[in-house]
Amino acid sequence: MSKLILELNDEFIEQFINKIRPELTAVQPEAEEVFNRSEAAEFLKISKPTLDKLVAKNEIQYMMLGDQKRFIKSHLLNIGRSDSK
Repeated sequence: MSKLILELNDEFIEQFINKIRPELTAVQPEAEEVFNRSEAAEFLKISKPTLDKLVAKNEIQYMMLGDQKRFIKSHLLNIGRSDSK
């Protein structure tokens, strides 16, 4: 009897997931492109030391991944805008 209930539950779960899947994919944001230090400098067309200076002045947002800085593309695109901080 419990096996039958499990099969019904699996079937119910599968149907439920199939029913809500379009809604789930509709609300998922696009993944942000993330750059390491070299990629960020190349993207901004500046040297790595210049990038480091901008980071030290808090002019560029970053996040830490372990002991390394990572830069989000949308943040890099907003550099210099008054609402970027």
